[in-house]
Amino acid sequence: MSGSRLALFAGSGDLPLEFLKSASRRGEKVITFALSGITQPAVEEISYRTFWIKPFKLGDFLKKLASSQVREIVFLGKVEHRVALSLSGLDLKALKFLFSLKDRKPETIIKGIFSEVERLGVKVVDPIPYLTHLLVPSGTVMGKVPSEELLEELSSGMEITRKIASLDIGQTVVIKDGGVVAVEAVEGTDECIRRGAKLAGKGFIVCKAARESQDMKVDVPTVGIETVRLIKSLGGKALAIDSGKTYLLNREEVEDFCKKHNFSLVSL
Repeated sequence: MSGSRLALFAGSGDLPLEFLKSASRRGEKVITFALSGITQPAVEEISYRTFWIKPFKLGDFLKKLASSQVREIVFLGKVEHRVALSLSGLDLKALKFLFSLKDRKPETIIKGIFSEVERLGVKVVDPIPYLTHLLVPSGTVMGKVPSEELLEELSSGMEITRKIASLDIGQTVVIKDGGVVAVEAVEGTDECIRRGAKLAGKGFIVCKAARESQDMKVDVPTVGIETVRLIKSLGGKALAIDSGKTYLLNREEVEDFCKKHNFSLVSL
């Protein structure tokens, strides 16, 4: 027996660490499946046991998962979607899996992997009970209180971004003076912001939204101090996030940064 009923598939970023810390506080032992060169090495210190897997080796992951005898698994952290489009570095199982899908949209791929996992008798579970402290209530404002004009622009931007996210295009939109400047695609959030900033110049805003019918087991929007620093460094003035559907990492650090740098973060 594994000694643990719960597993974590960990991508990049701090979110897997937050989950492991929360599970540890509950006294739960978590087996982590980590991606070499992608997952933060610190997961090993908090996990009951860690299996390191080469990225995009689906067959190896499924074999290790089956042998671990866990009953439930959570998926958290970022894995680049662009690799699925390029087919670079995938093993035979991953290639067969991708060609069996109706398309290669992020949600299709993730839910397809969930199906592969559940065929092994392992249930994919919602991580929210472990991460409620990272969700931000509606109406929360950090830093500079936005003017009515800016709040209207942020609200309008969020409506657009939710629709784009629901089409499984991307979760991030850069806006300037009410007009859409850049929409996130396979390049990811940071590159979308950089592209938008280059096109818009100073004074742009960024909106980060979930799908209108967001499955909280799948690809939940996540922001943190690095996101806020990037926007501010490129001349952005505000960030809007989806209340109750976005993980906010490094909250105290983000609040301090927003206050110090006259930046607005609003949960809508």
